[in-house]
Amino acid sequence: MLKDRIFFKLGEFTYDYRKSVLVIGMLSCFLMSSLVMMGPNWAESWGEGDLESIEAGDLLEDAFFGEEEDVQGFTYLVQHDSLNDSSQEWRDEVIAALEPFAELDDVEIQYSWDQTGDEREEFVKQEDDGFWAKNRVIINLDRKEAKALYAEHYESVEIDSDFDSWRTGQIAIDVTFDTRIQDDLIKAELVSGPLTLIILGIVFGTLIAALLPLGIAILTVLSAMGITIWLSNTTDVTQYALNIITLIGIGVSVDYSLFMVNRFREELNRGRDIRTSTAMTVATAGKAVFFSGVTVAIGLMGMLFFENTGLPSLGIGGTLSVSVAMIFSIVVLPAVLAMLGHRLFKFKIPFAFSTENDDGEGIWSKIATTVMDRPWAVLIPTLIILLGAGLPFLQADFSIASRDALPPDDETRVGFEHMDEKWPEGAVNSATIVVDFDGEDPLSEQNIRAMHKWMTAQLEDDRVNETFGYAMAYPGDWNDNSSDINETMAVEYWQTPTSNFSAKDAATREYIRGQFLSDNVTYVVFSLNGPITGADSRNFVDDVRDERSKLMDELVVGDEGKLMVAGFAAYSVDVLDAIVENLPIAIAFIFTSTIILIYIQVRSVIIPIKAIVMNILSISASFGMLVFVFQWGNGAELLNFTPQPIEATNPVIMFCIVFGLSMDYEVLMLSRIHEEWEVTGDNTQAVANGLQKTGRLITGAAAIMVVVFLAFGLSSVVILKQIGLGLALAILLDATIVRALVVPSTMRLMGKWNWWSPKWLGGSDDIENVEESEE
Repeated sequence: MLKDRIFFKLGEFTYDYRKSVLVIGMLSCFLMSSLVMMGPNWAESWGEGDLESIEAGDLLEDAFFGEEEDVQGFTYLVQHDSLNDSSQEWRDEVIAALEPFAELDDVEIQYSWDQTGDEREEFVKQEDDGFWAKNRVIINLDRKEAKALYAEHYESVEIDSDFDSWRTGQIAIDVTFDTRIQDDLIKAELVSGPLTLIILGIVFGTLIAALLPLGIAILTVLSAMGITIWLSNTTDVTQYALNIITLIGIGVSVDYSLFMVNRFREELNRGRDIRTSTAMTVATAGKAVFFSGVTVAIGLMGMLFFENTGLPSLGIGGTLSVSVAMIFSIVVLPAVLAMLGHRLFKFKIPFAFSTENDDGEGIWSKIATTVMDRPWAVLIPTLIILLGAGLPFLQADFSIASRDALPPDDETRVGFEHMDEKWPEGAVNSATIVVDFDGEDPLSEQNIRAMHKWMTAQLEDDRVNETFGYAMAYPGDWNDNSSDINETMAVEYWQTPTSNFSAKDAATREYIRGQFLSDNVTYVVFSLNGPITGADSRNFVDDVRDERSKLMDELVVGDEGKLMVAGFAAYSVDVLDAIVENLPIAIAFIFTSTIILIYIQVRSVIIPIKAIVMNILSISASFGMLVFVFQWGNGAELLNFTPQPIEATNPVIMFCIVFGLSMDYEVLMLSRIHEEWEVTGDNTQAVANGLQKTGRLITGAAAIMVVVFLAFGLSSVVILKQIGLGLALAILLDATIVRALVVPSTMRLMGKWNWWSPKWLGGSDDIENVEESEE
């Protein structure tokens, strides 16, 4: 039945030229892996894209810092209970701590004690809990080079234990995220590697068979990493593409190898010669792996549609790892199996599963038969449980990851929180409104009045804590309470001749002018109440954008004048909007492609649609867990994180990965059920036999996936923690409840309709013509 099919012939070719195939495969892996030597040129993963918040930030930077000047840096925050920065001991300690940076050519340091006048208030605070001072380390390099410089030297910054200090600021946060994620990646590999080998040993029963999938996984990860690093030098790819290569590459490599090795062993146990066994393995398991690989790749390719989010890089990494794993599994691995032959059974592992063939009778067959005897009694409660588990997702709140994604005791996060508390005007939880007057004077009477009136109105909003801008920035010496300033007084302040001011007030006004006005561009900062990732902050941004036309109508601006919103909350809104905008086309692509591929394999219209519905059930349950744990905070102390909204891109990442992997198991299982149905023509027997012969393998493969994902769930960064635990739960549900209960019950209820296909697709409209016998 199979000998004339293309995959059977591929298996024969692989056997006949096994040494050449193996050499070419290893050489290809070496060449792809060697691309790592090029060195990566990673794109930035945050603050990039064609978004309003990014455009507003760029306009602000160009107006106040110049187009050619590239300035990055971090803040060294110091606190002492009794000393202040006027003491020599304080200064000596801070200078010594920052000495590693002071010696560098591209670095300038603004020490707190060097600041005078109004600028000093931005650097120091005397509080009940002691004296606080910021020291700014300015790195005159672009962001990428500044991060590399900071990463190289930051560990050398140390101060006497009598002082409390924090290395914080944007560059510090960026490097902390990158470093922690890299360290967590290594930790995940160290944890999952040995456990994966143990599970493989239990499933296969022999050491040789257990090592083969691990070998394919190593080849896959090395090759995919090499290609990705090469791509980073030719297009925009972020370093997080490597994370998904490890996350997905190991799992699917082991999955595919598992099925290939098991089928080869099964064919040998039937008494076939090695050549026929190799051909049969590629014709059956190899074909299933091919369709499964394409299906998983399609799921991951769904991330390519989400521009301006950083998701396309993850889609590239995931698709590459799956494609490489598929090719190695159906071409290189059969060549290795052909060379090993019966030596595959050597070095048996005690307490492992038997190496003999499944006779179709076993625990999975019994479960399937029991379920199919009472399909409704099993299906309805199972659906209620899965749907109920997904209900919390209806209350999900989304935001991009902030510093709160770091552990609560992380130095950079704690330092940021202290700065927000002591200097609320510079708080990260703020909205920055950038106004370009396009050649018109911001200090005209009409513009001052309109800006003052608008800022005053915003202060009445409960979400706004304070506001800072030229239309309301009045020093105490000029007026005891700036909140009492009306529009007329604001106009008077800016239009009074300098000669009528005292020298101090005149200098102050020039300082304010320099702070808030440049090239007919100004900005207004609203310090917002609540957490940085809160919905109130994003709603405030939406409200400002919706109502900006009212302010623009009152202002005198040029034809190209505009008002835009920058800041974290605005960026979060923009990313969420980008996801919502691209979600329909991504889902349509994934669903349509999956239906076509599964139809090509099993020649059924019903099964692909049913498979999609079942996958959505397991995905929705895992999404519900995300909200229950990470948003509502159940288990926050145990897992060491701060309850917060779900990272906006994580549901998309999880959907694409889980959908692909769920379809992976679905395709591998359905291919065996379809194979049994072709032989027996009995739907019930085909389901029982197919589930029995794949149940152990899918359970083993899923166990490995769960181990790999849980290892990522141990990450110190909430972004990876959410992905790891969410994926682990989804795969666990899919491989147990869905595969053991939902699949058999629905297959039984659909009966002969499982295999129906319309005549215009090459099937038969007459369902009675479908050979079927039911108990």
